[in-house]
Amino acid sequence: MTISSEVNRSGPYPANGVTTAFDYEFKIYAPEHLQVIKTDASGVDSILVLDSDYTVTGVGDDGGGQAIIVPAPATGTKITNLLNVPFTQDTDLENQGAYYAETIERALDLLVMRLQQLKERSARAVTIPPSVDDATIDELISNVLALGDKGDDLSIVASVAQYLATVADLSDDIPGVAGLTATTITKAGEAAGSATAAAGSAVLAGQYANNGEDVGITGVPGAFSAKHFMLKAKAIYDSVANTLAGWIHAAAAKTSLNDDDELGIADSAAAWALKKISLFNLVVYIASLTGYERISGCETVFVTNTTIQMKAGWVFFKGKRTTFGAALTKNLAATFTAGAAGGLLDTGAMAASKTYFVHAVRNLTTGAGDWVASLQSDPALVNMTNLTGWEVQGRVNVVLTTSGNLIRPYTQDGNEYRASNTVSEISASGWAAADFQLTQIPAGISTEAYLMLINGQNNNSAGVVFAWTDNNAGPATVQLSVNVVSSHEARIGAKLRTRSTGVIRSQASTSVGSGSYVVQSVGFNDYQAPRRNGASA
Repeated sequence: MTISSEVNRSGPYPANGVTTAFDYEFKIYAPEHLQVIKTDASGVDSILVLDSDYTVTGVGDDGGGQAIIVPAPATGTKITNLLNVPFTQDTDLENQGAYYAETIERALDLLVMRLQQLKERSARAVTIPPSVDDATIDELISNVLALGDKGDDLSIVASVAQYLATVADLSDDIPGVAGLTATTITKAGEAAGSATAAAGSAVLAGQYANNGEDVGITGVPGAFSAKHFMLKAKAIYDSVANTLAGWIHAAAAKTSLNDDDELGIADSAAAWALKKISLFNLVVYIASLTGYERISGCETVFVTNTTIQMKAGWVFFKGKRTTFGAALTKNLAATFTAGAAGGLLDTGAMAASKTYFVHAVRNLTTGAGDWVASLQSDPALVNMTNLTGWEVQGRVNVVLTTSGNLIRPYTQDGNEYRASNTVSEISASGWAAADFQLTQIPAGISTEAYLMLINGQNNNSAGVVFAWTDNNAGPATVQLSVNVVSSHEARIGAKLRTRSTGVIRSQASTSVGSGSYVVQSVGFNDYQAPRRNGASA
């Protein structure tokens, strides 16, 4: 059958606490190809677990089937069914093997299903115009992340808006203040005139001039002194001034901001220097939540048996971009000192047959960058004895030492390390399945090892050499099988991901006759270093 429908999503279906069967209207080849998502009343999604939370009917049917959820989802929740085909290819077509149209069709169906998944996901994604320059995408992403975290600040601005009407109302009182001031002047003149007109009424003139607030003039109902009106005007002025001062301080009352990107927030002049928001710190906070990291350049160059050179470039860790404008030569045989030709080790002495992890460090005062090597891949575990005043940002590269305690030479291009020499790591007439730590492959982290498998068989012999990441049964990740009448040697290059400890598993066995087997290391890809596509820049 063909995939004639683009439907790859069903729902969301509102739950009612009774219904347990929820339709999906697209074809799947296995129960695992259906993903069921439950959304609670607060809008939080959770992915249900097959066989534990739900079962699937209609596998293989063109019209789909149902997800059976027991117990029934509660009222207020929603159920969404999505096509979820793994992004792997498990169809193995042998050279000159039998042709089965159904096998080809199934593989093509699964390919179309995966494309439909990508189309569905991209339809829900935020996209940018095709005309956007690639060089500005990183800056655009950083700006979007920064804007997304300013919700609280925008809410503060919105909350201040409610006071604008009050300010407008108070502004209406300002002409009244001016009028009262004019009244004060007028009354003062009247008081002076009264004193002149009533040459014998010195007491009355004194009342007009000096009577306190709300104290009337004797014998003149409703009349008050100049002092009374002055105090009333002052009270209104103080009310307006104090209200505005509670929101806005005069520039002379503020301490200058330390950085151009600081935002000042204060409710008093004394608090001004303490209440600041730095956009730099917002970026750090956003990066800590998203885990965003990036490396550009900064590859390792072999210089001597004890020294390396770190190329120029920049790193972005913990929300901070640290630039290395020039290459730095560092000495692995000495403990850390800043600058060119300085020591590289965090502590201890250079040791043989070790994997050293090169971390970027940043000076807490100047922001300058440098490099430190440690036996710890986790930046949080780097020994800080010789790093006072520095911050360890993140791992960038690796350096390996030989059994003779020399730096092992590699040519590094981005995350790819090519060894100067091919090393025969395992060599015998056969070996049982076991774990091996290869000398030219880093220990303590997972990398993609570049291997050469060699299988040599004598007359009328057959044998195979296997390698896995973490398995010793079933199909091998890489293998080389030879079955010959006359003596023959075959070689293949292969890539194999190592486990988190750096080891691989391998086995070699001869089923008929006699043979020999070799596993060689050629280099590796440090795929965990956050370079874009593993490239240099």
